[in-house]
Amino acid sequence: MPSNFPRLETNRFILRQFRPDDLNSVFLGLSHPKLIQYYGVNYDSLEATKIQMQWFQDLEQNGTGIWWAICDKEKNTFLGAGGLNNLDKIHRKAEIGFWVLPDYW
Repeated sequence: MPSNFPRLETNRFILRQFRPDDLNSVFLGLSHPKLIQYYGVNYDSLEATKIQMQWFQDLEQNGTGIWWAICDKEKNTFLGAGGLNNLDKIHRKAEIGFWVLPDYW
């Protein structure tokens, strides 16, 4: 993992790079019926969710976006994800997206 990934912190949250051990949490979110009804991506297995994890990495490596794992600072609990994709540096625009596990709505 690149060491220059921007880690962001507030009083309550940490936004950090995804790690392999986030797979279960990403699957939990992107397979949850309440969440996927509002979000255009969903997976039906842990194996399939690896596609999403690779997508996060590809965005970084290709310079076409960046996504963070959103975590509770006090308990280091995974809450969701958010970031930018379809990044166009020439025209200075990107799409923003996020999702939060329903338990933290």
